[in-house]
Amino acid sequence: MTAVTDELTTVVLPPAGRALPPVTARKVGRLASTYVFFWILGLLPGVLGLSDAWVAAGLGLAMPGAGFLYGGHPVWAIAAVLAVAVAVFLWWALGPVLLPPLVWIGSAAASGLMVGEVHEGARPAALCLIPGVAAGIYVVHRVRHAAQVRRGAELNERLRDVEFVITGSPGADVRVPVVEHSEDDLAHLRYALDLALQPIDRFDGFDRLDQFREAATRYQLDALGYGLSMSQFTRTPAFTGYLAAAQRNAIEKMLDRRVWQYWALENAWGNLRFGRDPIANSDNIMLTGFYGVMISMYESLNDDRYSRPGALTFRWNSDTAFSHDYPGLATAVHRSMTAAPFTLYPCEPNWIYTVCNTFGMNTLLGHDRLHGSGLFPDLEARLRTSYEHEFLRPDGRIVGVRSENYGLSWNFWSGSAIQLTTAYWLHASLPDIAQRTWWLVRDTLERRPDGGAMLPRSVANRIDPGSYRLGTEVYGQAATLMAAREMGDDEWADAALHSLERHAESSPATGARRYAGGSVLANLYANLGRFGRHSAVRDLLAYGAPEAWRQGPVLAEADYPDVLVARAVTDGHRLDLVLRPGNGAVRARLGLAGLVPDRTYDLHGAIEPTVVASSSGTAKFHVDLGDRLEVVAIPR
Repeated sequence: MTAVTDELTTVVLPPAGRALPPVTARKVGRLASTYVFFWILGLLPGVLGLSDAWVAAGLGLAMPGAGFLYGGHPVWAIAAVLAVAVAVFLWWALGPVLLPPLVWIGSAAASGLMVGEVHEGARPAALCLIPGVAAGIYVVHRVRHAAQVRRGAELNERLRDVEFVITGSPGADVRVPVVEHSEDDLAHLRYALDLALQPIDRFDGFDRLDQFREAATRYQLDALGYGLSMSQFTRTPAFTGYLAAAQRNAIEKMLDRRVWQYWALENAWGNLRFGRDPIANSDNIMLTGFYGVMISMYESLNDDRYSRPGALTFRWNSDTAFSHDYPGLATAVHRSMTAAPFTLYPCEPNWIYTVCNTFGMNTLLGHDRLHGSGLFPDLEARLRTSYEHEFLRPDGRIVGVRSENYGLSWNFWSGSAIQLTTAYWLHASLPDIAQRTWWLVRDTLERRPDGGAMLPRSVANRIDPGSYRLGTEVYGQAATLMAAREMGDDEWADAALHSLERHAESSPATGARRYAGGSVLANLYANLGRFGRHSAVRDLLAYGAPEAWRQGPVLAEADYPDVLVARAVTDGHRLDLVLRPGNGAVRARLGLAGLVPDRTYDLHGAIEPTVVASSSGTAKFHVDLGDRLEVVAIPR
């Protein structure tokens, strides 16, 4: 059912601007000025007639390894170039901001101490190579920019005739009816529940590769919480019980020091600050923004416990703890965005990721709705400008990553899978840009002979960010499924799900189902897409649950995994359930909450024909569960 507040609109690409947008140009100019300073330093020893050692050191400043080449050590010259390249990679991957200049300057100093037979030919090469390469890169960028401008003009001719549906508040209809989990859905949900319902201090089944990049535990916990919340929103909004407990576990596992202690080190080597607090005064959207979305989803469906002062306490040791709450997370995001030149701010130190900042925006959006603040509207115009100009190519491709300090961008991080993930999470806050992005990527999708979906072949589309493995399609298909379902394109969503099913495997011990070859992160994102529907993430974050769901009766107690809840919905008065057994036939005791105190409810499908609500609005009853069972509680 389409909500009456939906709007039809066209969304063309913005007029093409300069090859480098304004803020980016200033940052690139800063980088160029810094290099010119070192280049002049490298030139001075030769101009002043200083010793060969000083000349070698100066040439090493102008170009990594040039001092060794000048001093007769070509092998060391190659080693110096490789060392600087590795340092730059580690700077990008982990954030140690001083590593590249230290390696570069250190190699220059070392070359001055190792001068042997001098090779004068190295001097002009050292002084000309980097400026020449930089000029070549700029020319290539201008040529590519011109081609992208032409491509953007071609796309706009088509986009002017395309109408996008910008969904508004779904009202009491919630856009589409609450549907029932299939048996396969429940098996995939069990995979997530088994991860979440283990003791808070246990992380069995999680990928443990590092805590700095995409495979970090925090991202897996975030995705775990998102998928569980989406399952509740679209299938079982009138079920709290172990599903809400699983969401709370995911939230509270984030407070385990092993999950967030990375920040003390990353803040030190990336920001040159020594604070351990991962929230206060920190450009740390990879925790604040991602975490805030998980809590916003939970609070929208359950309760506000994490908005109470001190509800989120990050304890370093018995003497040191950092007390925060959900409003504090939102305030931290708003503060960082307000201060950032791009408005978007770094995930890892220095590196701004467009997908990461969608989580920051969604944290603000959810907080505004739940707490009556105006954080997102305060920044919306600036954010839109950044996404439409500083982080958008003329052909409509979102720039995946850019250096906050120097404006550099790595285009290989703009693969279709990342574009799709960005479009999915951008739909709640900037739905027009999100839908245009989906339209552009959908144009590049192909059909397999079996009817499945296939992303364009590229390294970026064949890497699983949750495991760093190449050659797997699970993450790319999960991203396609998420975006297509959110945009209401069920044809492509079904095609992506069909492709994913080629990798499905079930645990013989529990029946939990996952996609082989995919990381935990990829599998949990696939769950998010599997449980999604048209505009689900936008509805949940921007508009929340209907009032009837918050006021009506709920299934509050059921034993996992004996009872699997496939559907639970209330109209504010009656409760409709669909249950399935998880471990064979069982007589199960269920608990209701949210009933009208002392009122009698007729039960259909239960052993007891009626229950009388207690003074606190609760009641318990029993069911014989051997197969699919419908249960209804109706107030007299």
